[in-house]
Amino acid sequence: MMPAKYDTEARRQAVQMALECSDAVWYQRTLKSDICGCRLSREEESTVIDSAMQTAADMAQSVAARYGQLSPQALLAAMNIKLVHTAEDLREPYLYMGLYEPAIRTITLNDSTLLLIRKFIRENGLEVFTPEEDIIRIAVFHEIFHALEEETPGIYTRSSMMERRFLGIFPYKRGLSGASEVGAVHFSKCMAGVSYSPCIYERYLLIALSLVSIDFLLPNL
Repeated sequence: MMPAKYDTEARRQAVQMALECSDAVWYQRTLKSDICGCRLSREEESTVIDSAMQTAADMAQSVAARYGQLSPQALLAAMNIKLVHTAEDLREPYLYMGLYEPAIRTITLNDSTLLLIRKFIRENGLEVFTPEEDIIRIAVFHEIFHALEEETPGIYTRSSMMERRFLGIFPYKRGLSGASEVGAVHFSKCMAGVSYSPCIYERYLLIALSLVSIDFLLPNL
């Protein structure tokens, strides 16, 4: 049971417990949060997570082999992708850190979101677990993965991987946007070389906005 007292030490303990969860547990939450997704069996969920993680790891290796070990900004320049910033107000459902617009090859970072998360990290003494300077490069790498998806026909995270039947009779296949998010998160983790799940930043944001209690920080709650 998570500590109920909302002081700094309680939050540090809660974050430490959450960061001890495996990537797979965090990604199960990502798939369940996909409101456009379809219900998955446990076996399907495991297959999607494993395949999306492998796709992301393979893509990270491919990028490193092609461009070398570049900073996010240098990689954007090499890929001819523009980076811009906005200070858009934080309001549901627009609580995004970044987004990629393929038509104009542009990544937009929401400074309002990023600054709020960085402030939450500082005020709660969480730098030892999640250094605040990590978040910018993780957000950029996350969106670079979505750019790479656009340029990679047949990539698993954008493919129709789920077999379903319409009216229980007619077979068809559909994709799952949650798989794309799992891939992007895992790619950012591989490229940034961090040991923790970048999924924690979403939880920081929701807690900072008082949309989620610290008692629900763990991904499996």
